[in-house]
Amino acid sequence: MTGARSIAEQALPYCKPSGNGWLRGPCPFCEMEGHRDRKASFGVSPSGIYSCFRCGRKGKVDVPADLQQAAPTGERAPMGPPEGFEPIWERDAWEAECYAEARAYLAKRGVGRALAREVGIGAVLSGRYHHRVVAPVLGDEGVWLGWVGRTWGKSDRPYIYPEGEWRATSMFNHACLRVETDEPALVVEGFFDALAYWPDSAAVLGKPSEWQVDALVESRRPVAVVLDGDAWREGWSLGELLRFRGQRAGSVRLDAGLDPDEVDRGWLREEARRCLG
Repeated sequence: MTGARSIAEQALPYCKPSGNGWLRGPCPFCEMEGHRDRKASFGVSPSGIYSCFRCGRKGKVDVPADLQQAAPTGERAPMGPPEGFEPIWERDAWEAECYAEARAYLAKRGVGRALAREVGIGAVLSGRYHHRVVAPVLGDEGVWLGWVGRTWGKSDRPYIYPEGEWRATSMFNHACLRVETDEPALVVEGFFDALAYWPDSAAVLGKPSEWQVDALVESRRPVAVVLDGDAWREGWSLGELLRFRGQRAGSVRLDAGLDPDEVDRGWLREEARRCLG
């Protein structure tokens, strides 16, 4: 048994069941480094995968049977891509005529092959999610927690998400919050807004959940909230809440009708730095 594994297992009795099926408790690694963890940043799945969204420590432990039963909804199984998903960056898809519309749409949104590969974007041509580009929402070790599908044609449902409560306990590009830097992380609503400022932006994919707010409070870099122009009041409130809870944070107000990916990106990055003052 490694030292880290032993430390993690000794913390299990202090963890409690959470709404997403994981056990949550104070992170022993944070506290060993002198950082009191009052936010229960340490999460453990019933199968033993543990992760701290504050310090980023992760690994695997043996979870006693009684604690496995204590988790009310069980571990959220890895979701995987939707049926018909094809990685758009791979040569066959990138050169195939049948994916021309998908490639053109991504180019229109400022996404080239290199970024599509880095993010893991694909496309679906047929079936339930036909004519959509799909971006994964990844957890530790590249596990698919969920995904976002955006049509490249006309639809009464431009965006589609898989069913379940996964959006409440995840975030598109959550990994950017673990990077130690003074450069602010831009918190936006949609994944295309996040791609415009990749890799320094995370998307909440709707209204921020309690879990997401906790993750922003524990971010290892400052946070600039940049919601769509019509939601600037909500963005301002979130920025003030993060400040109140001790995070270096602020918000940027966009004009009504504008999204973060529709404004000058150099200007927005500068405003994000400025709002932290």
